[in-house]
Amino acid sequence: MPSGVVKWFDSDQGVGMICQGRDQPEVLAELSAVRGPARRLVQGDRVLFDITFDAAGRRADNIHRLPD
Repeated sequence: MPSGVVKWFDSDQGVGMICQGRDQPEVLAELSAVRGPARRLVQGDRVLFDITFDAAGRRADNIHRLPD
């Protein structure tokens, strides 16, 4: 399961980007893909996720926030 850090997230629109790290593409994150009791993301959160592909490109699915 890939990991990354939330680069930015707009909670009003429910979308943001996850940075996987050096030499890896950024991945679109949507609020509907966040799992767990606290269904939110904020800049700097460390996350685990699956990657899916669609017409828009890479998307994060099954996103889990890691404890601080």
